Amino acid sequence: MRAIFLIGVNFARTQWIALAVMSAYVLGIGGVYRLHTQSDEVLFFLRWHAGYAIFLATMLAIPAFQMERKTRRILAVLSKGIHRWQYVGGLLCGCAMISAFFCLLIGGTAAWLGQEGGIATDGLGPVMLALFFCCVASAATGLFFAAFLHPLLAMAATSIALALPLAVDQAGGHAPWALFPVAGLFRMLWTTFRFRPAADGLLVLTVVAIGEALLFWIAAALVFARRDVTISPE
Repeated sequence: MRAIFLIGVNFARTQWIALAVMSAYVLGIGGVYRLHTQSDEVLFFLRWHAGYAIFLATMLAIPAFQMERKTRRILAVLSKGIHRWQYVGGLLCGCAMISAFFCLLIGGTAAWLGQEGGIATDGLGPVMLALFFCCVASAATGLFFAAFLHPLLAMAATSIALALPLAVDQAGGHAPWALFPVAGLFRMLWTTFRFRPAADGLLVLTVVAIGEALLFWIAAALVFARRDVTISPE
């Protein structure tokens, strides 16, 4: 676990530009929303930036393998006796650290806006916890597809995998929302969530997101164990 943590910290450090830009953006847009704080505005801020959190986690994970191979950093790490499953876990850990920071930033800003506007935000904590694990699940999904696909194809495959229930629902079918935590969370945020204490369905989504993250981590590690990492991608 120490190796996974250290790889995660190193990966998170390499993404400091993305962290700085997104932090400045969230704090700046939070100041703009502060000028006219109402319940609907705070809800829109949370809904919109929850999507940013998922997008950021996914976009950091998908190109990770290719960038590590281009810089030859992956060979330096694996040559120190690190197992490949630990390496994949380290990348996922780094994505989780960045997601945790971004979710705290979004949740803290939303709570501050709610306090300034006199809006009760009792249900915000469980939603942010579910959002964090959905970010980790989306990052793990992206790592799995990126282990054997080009980043552009991996991006398309990840998007389809995460948003499949939305397409099924639009086609008039019965979407299994409980099995797709990312889509299920967004469905809840945009339909029923009003800062009230969360229902049991949110707990189910959180547990499924944790299980999905572990499943795709294992799958990514199994695929990555059979990949040739000595050849730099074009």
